Amino acid sequence: MWTLAWRNIWRNKRRTTITAASVMFAVFFCILMRGFQIGAWNDLIDSVLRSYTGYVQIHAQGFWENRTLDYLIPENDPKIKAIADLKAPIKQLIPRFESFALASNTQKIKGVIVTGITPEVEKNFTRLHEKIVSGSYLEKNEKAVLVSQRLAKFLNLAPGDSLVLMSQGYQGASAAGLFKIKGIVKLPSPEFDNQMIFMPLETAQEFYSAPGLITSWIVDLKSADDMKKVTHTLSGYLPEQQYEVMSWHEMLVELYQQYISDEGGSVIMMIILYLIVGFGIFGTAMMMLTERRYELGVMMAVGMQRLRVSMLLSLELMFICLLGLIAGLLISIPVISYYHYHPITFSGQMAEAYKAFGMEPVLSIAWRTDYIFNQLINVTIIATIVLIYPIYSVFRLNLTQALKR
Repeated sequence: MWTLAWRNIWRNKRRTTITAASVMFAVFFCILMRGFQIGAWNDLIDSVLRSYTGYVQIHAQGFWENRTLDYLIPENDPKIKAIADLKAPIKQLIPRFESFALASNTQKIKGVIVTGITPEVEKNFTRLHEKIVSGSYLEKNEKAVLVSQRLAKFLNLAPGDSLVLMSQGYQGASAAGLFKIKGIVKLPSPEFDNQMIFMPLETAQEFYSAPGLITSWIVDLKSADDMKKVTHTLSGYLPEQQYEVMSWHEMLVELYQQYISDEGGSVIMMIILYLIVGFGIFGTAMMMLTERRYELGVMMAVGMQRLRVSMLLSLELMFICLLGLIAGLLISIPVISYYHYHPITFSGQMAEAYKAFGMEPVLSIAWRTDYIFNQLINVTIIATIVLIYPIYSVFRLNLTQALKR
């Protein structure tokens, strides 16, 4: 029966080609649409996370909930330093010191987030030096700061001006200082761009009277896909009573909820596409059944059971769908590969809109096997469901009418 079914599909090459092509284009468009959806979100999330928080952070237990200097961790903790021996997919650990302060230019005052960074290390992670719109980048240990663009505009600040910072230091010590503004940086997130001040890590530790202490370690991953694995590994390795390991899902809840919400919209769009695909395959299957009505009638008239006829028809449709799936996959892979390594570059107003959020004006497609095979499985399920009606039609076929030409 398998051999007969395979031979049957090539008796009418035109019909087979049309049906297989409908499946092929269904697979192609489903994979491309899903790939661009995932790629667009990956670009956005990577841009936001690499501008400040990172994908994974290590804090003292309770720090993220309370955000006070009562939850500091030693910069030279041997347990943290030994993470490199875990052979986890981690590039580097980046120390940070974050706290609240009041920033003043003698005329205006505003609450800000002060972040102590290691200038050279940040060049390879946040690429903060590339986000400078005026002035210059920080040097190690200098008593100077970088101010986010919207904050600088609010306080009427420019490179070379002085800024007064006031806060409470470690263990109740007072913290106040006058800092030279070295440069202005533009951050992708408007929330961060309204309130960020960066200074060298040692300068921040001195300002807050917390030498040798930091608030967090940012875990720089080799790949964003390793986030869950690294979070799980570090959570099991570090003492739970002392440290908390958090992914960006927990730290940036609003962004994650927006991502989930958009995923819901993407699912609706995919369902609409699947319906179009389903009706396309259904139409070609019905055409195939109608054209072969007389042939099926003859087969049953000479004694072939309806069950075997329906099985033969199912095998033929299955072979055709399989050809379409393979063809769809083969034409999808080169396109995905090309647009992954050569993203679509926007120009004009679209490019300006991307740059306004600190993002590259490009749209890339995600290169992952999971969504590719998910689309193959989904189209296979649709094709299988579509098979039900032709099989049902065979069982209801009126033999007398079928034999009339």
